[in-house]
Amino acid sequence: MLKTAAALMTSLAVMTTAHMAHAQAQPFKAVEAPKTWTLDVGAGPVYGFSPSGKDPNQVRVTAWGSFNYKNRLYANGLDGLGYNAILRDKVRAGFQLRPRYAGQSNVEGLVLPDRGWDAATYAYVRVLDNVSIGGRIGQDISGQSEGTAWQVSASRQDITKVGLLQSLAYVRGGDKKTNQAFFGIDPEESAATGIAPYNLGGGVQNVGVAFLMMTPIKQYGIGTFVNAEKALGDVADSPLIQARENKDMAYRWGIVVVRRFHSDN
Repeated sequence: MLKTAAALMTSLAVMTTAHMAHAQAQPFKAVEAPKTWTLDVGAGPVYGFSPSGKDPNQVRVTAWGSFNYKNRLYANGLDGLGYNAILRDKVRAGFQLRPRYAGQSNVEGLVLPDRGWDAATYAYVRVLDNVSIGGRIGQDISGQSEGTAWQVSASRQDITKVGLLQSLAYVRGGDKKTNQAFFGIDPEESAATGIAPYNLGGGVQNVGVAFLMMTPIKQYGIGTFVNAEKALGDVADSPLIQARENKDMAYRWGIVVVRRFHSDN
């Protein structure tokens, strides 16, 4: 059985969904003239997440890439490959092939999830002019947990004097297979680690908030983000969570500089 350690908290919560590609699946009002295609590439220091599986509780330089074609087809390092099957002014819905990154455990006898993929579907609707609500549900298709995970969120987009601010509140959960694979301890692992067996059912995993500021500077963009997340229910009581320095709380932040490319139109 595969586990996440406390450090990853359900894979890619860093930047959560309020990251540089958030608007690709969200029906926010356009803030610039539409382009046939756009491409962002860059990197920057990030704390709280390591896609290579190294200790996330260090500041590491993390690469970023994002592509969008006519707001239909898009790809980025967190959402993977996505397609907006429904693309309307106030509604977006579609499908994603989402990456699951590998991790490393400091506890002998525990093995973290290997790289894999989730097949997901999502739907979001814009309300109150600048607020998007909705969620996604995904099924593991790579044999890591063979379970289902979900997320519901409310996002807000505001234009400020220093750039575009996106605010996000979210709740994440999973079925029994997902929660046990990511936060449980089976008898074999208990014997190998000395940690008492721990079984979970399906339900809520965590709740969190995130804030992202995007500041354009000519053909460049600077993204700064902060994220705080709290584990809930059976997940919060997991030995993997309780072993963390901050126990049921996780914090992430980062600064990413990107070079922006786009079509002429």
